[in-house]
Amino acid sequence: MNFLRAFFHRLADQQRINHREMILSTLVALLAMTLVAWISYRFLSNASAPFIVASMGASTVLLAAIPSSPMNRAWPLLGSHLICAVIGVTFARYIPAILFAIPLAVATAILAMQALRCLHPPGGATAMLTVLAGPEVAQLGYQFVLTPVLLNAAVLWGAVRAIAFLLEIHQEQDRFESPIERQDSQTPGLNLKPPFEAEDLHSALTHFDTFVDINEDELMRLYQEANHHYHRRHLGDLRCSDLMIPNPVAAEFGTPLAEAWEWLARHQITAVPVINRAQQPIGIVTLDDFISHARDYPQATLEERIQALIRATPGPNSDKPEVVGQIMTHPVISAPETSHVADLLPLLDEQKIHHLPIVNGEAKLVGVLNRGQIASILQQSAAPDPD
Repeated sequence: MNFLRAFFHRLADQQRINHREMILSTLVALLAMTLVAWISYRFLSNASAPFIVASMGASTVLLAAIPSSPMNRAWPLLGSHLICAVIGVTFARYIPAILFAIPLAVATAILAMQALRCLHPPGGATAMLTVLAGPEVAQLGYQFVLTPVLLNAAVLWGAVRAIAFLLEIHQEQDRFESPIERQDSQTPGLNLKPPFEAEDLHSALTHFDTFVDINEDELMRLYQEANHHYHRRHLGDLRCSDLMIPNPVAAEFGTPLAEAWEWLARHQITAVPVINRAQQPIGIVTLDDFISHARDYPQATLEERIQALIRATPGPNSDKPEVVGQIMTHPVISAPETSHVADLLPLLDEQKIHHLPIVNGEAKLVGVLNRGQIASILQQSAAPDPD
């Protein structure tokens, strides 16, 4: 059995598809073909020709299973079926010898689709099937191009796009973004993000003199995955306990702002974890938190605004933040001290985390992992050996 399984996988040399993608593509195909069949049958059930063209099944496979392919855009789909149907009808009417009409129709369809930049493989099937229809096409003439061919293709395109749109909306609603520490700048040396934008990938793809079955988003994810693999290779089995800053200075919810600000300056750090009485992290206060809360003060300079923020208000009442817990970022993401540093890089990248609290088996704070430390390790490991 193992031999047969290995032999089959070697024969079926295709990219692996996860179960979620399989289910989604199957669902898209089911719903789209249901709409195509129902609408076409309702309008064409009394016609002498078939109400649906078999090549639409092949188009559905491409649209549902390979949605990123440039062959699945509106013009390749609609244009190919329209043009190939015209070619098929023409050859069916004027070349009675079917053995000559079929290869000529398919070859002409390929030439026309390439020349008009609407290559879509099922179009060749449309041309051949139109020739094979024989008397039915002869009776309808070029009406066959509009109904059923163009009607089928238009409904299929609209159905797939509508279903894909609804699925994307559902996925957006399912996403949850935790309110964690965010900074706009990237730490030098930790190149988790590509040095280009999606529009650069789109421009690069247009320079290929062939079809590339991948879109900009997939290329971006491919780059990021390769980048993460590079980091994993250089970081090896390095764990958080090996790299973290142990026993970091930590604040409590009621720590005065002035005291926390003084810690940042004295220890030359940009973040302080906030813990509860059980020594468990409940938040983190960063330099950015101080700056963002000081922006609304009327003083002229940023330093004066921060001093106004951290200055304690006399008396029991205050209309501004007084303690760390009022300005900290919470909840905070933490990681076990036994975690591999390389496994945390996607989290640091996605959530833009620069300081990650590290906890022990009892969820107590034992250290802080700094993004800059990881960058330093990567730079050292990637540096060429001296001659």
